[in-house]
Amino acid sequence: MDNILEVTNLHTSFYTMAGEVKAVNGLDFSVRKGSTLGIVGESGSGKSVTMLSIVKLLGTNGKIKEGSILFNGEDVVDKKEDYMQTLRGNKIGMIFQDPMTSLNPVLTVGYQICESLIKHKNMSRRQAEKKAVELLSEVGIPDPKNRLNNYPHEFSGGMRQRVMIAIAVSCNPQLLIADEPTTALDVTIQAQILDLMKRLQSELDTSIIIITHDLGVVADIADEIMVMYGGNMVEKGSTRDIFYNPKHPYTKGLLRSVPNPDKLIKEKLIPIDGQPPDLLNLPKGCPFSPRCPNTMKICLMKNPDLMEFENGQKARCWLLNKEARAKGKVI
Repeated sequence: MDNILEVTNLHTSFYTMAGEVKAVNGLDFSVRKGSTLGIVGESGSGKSVTMLSIVKLLGTNGKIKEGSILFNGEDVVDKKEDYMQTLRGNKIGMIFQDPMTSLNPVLTVGYQICESLIKHKNMSRRQAEKKAVELLSEVGIPDPKNRLNNYPHEFSGGMRQRVMIAIAVSCNPQLLIADEPTTALDVTIQAQILDLMKRLQSELDTSIIIITHDLGVVADIADEIMVMYGGNMVEKGSTRDIFYNPKHPYTKGLLRSVPNPDKLIKEKLIPIDGQPPDLLNLPKGCPFSPRCPNTMKICLMKNPDLMEFENGQKARCWLLNKEARAKGKVI
């Protein structure tokens, strides 16, 4: 199956008064057409910066230092802002983490949906408003014709997220990026939002990247899962492989810290000790080594290469290297 997105050796940094924050460090991954990739990891792992790099919304102090980002085979890294504006909201849709801050509070939701349709689809105001009513209906907003004239504060959190989805899919994007789309929503609304995204994907044949710190969110929606830590991928594989055959100690730690409702006897959750790495001063070796229960001397000296297994699963850990494991001793 063809890839709609291919990211190779991506390095993204932010330049601050304290120094260079190396947010993404040599990241490689791809997304197949029509599939869903879940990206998981703690805050500060580089998930959101990766997506902001793809759409080039890094602000004045952010910069892609190295690497390529191929969208439909074309590298967007060196593209000008005019070109990126033709992609954003048109071929690439974005659902941001907090709809209250992402939606303009002084404009009606109808105006904000129509804005994208008029710009990218050359619709008249009347055509755009008709399409906006259809979109609000599709995402489950009751009485969509009248709600078109409401402002964001007149909607609940779940309804605002539905409005964000309506805006994101208004132009039938080829790729939909959802950054923590269910944060701050209760469990019932979370399930409804995820079901809505799956339904829209099947109808529009859209590829989806869903970013989250919650493995439970991606369990049912993602075809593949990429686990990030310290600005890079530590593991990637099918959803089934990640949940039932994780290779990396960090992935195993994330899974141990998630409650399993299927188990009759509730097991004690095991947190991951320590703190995520300081991106201003990354450790010399594996960034997870200060927190890993299986750290060997080589882990402190050199970051391991990515290893690929027969089932296509990939992981970056010295424990997977037979020679290193034979020579090394857990510190």
